[in-house]
Amino acid sequence: MVRLQLWDIAGQERFTSMTRLYYRDASACVIMFDVTNATTFSNSQRWKQDLDSKLTLPSGEPVPCLLLANKSDLSPWAVSRDQIDRFSKENGFTGWTETSVKENRNINEAMRVLVEKMMNNSREDVMSLSTQGNYINLQTKPSSGWTCC
Repeated sequence: MVRLQLWDIAGQERFTSMTRLYYRDASACVIMFDVTNATTFSNSQRWKQDLDSKLTLPSGEPVPCLLLANKSDLSPWAVSRDQIDRFSKENGFTGWTETSVKENRNINEAMRVLVEKMMNNSREDVMSLSTQGNYINLQTKPSSGWTCC
């Protein structure tokens, strides 16, 4: 059994002075942006830099952080998949995938990937750096039958 405690700061500027409190003892992170809004995409870099400057794992490694491209059910997209892929790799994300909260697409699967990464880190079975930042194709992952949220 894994118990998750999730904190949602909704990307709001007023929380930046308090992020160290939110980040304390975190084992993983999700940064989500709206694919139809380029500003939320560019703000993702600032949030990731803030996280990396204030929190690392006990091993000194960065905390696993997924980049979620939300509202994938809408169009047009303000950023391309290639831009997201390059951005994810350049900024040290564990990986990225498309989600739609509205359609409940890839939410449970993304959380499963993040929990698996956390569990691997706790066993010191760290993912190869060469695979970091890649697109995570959640459609090929087996369904475990559990749900979140």
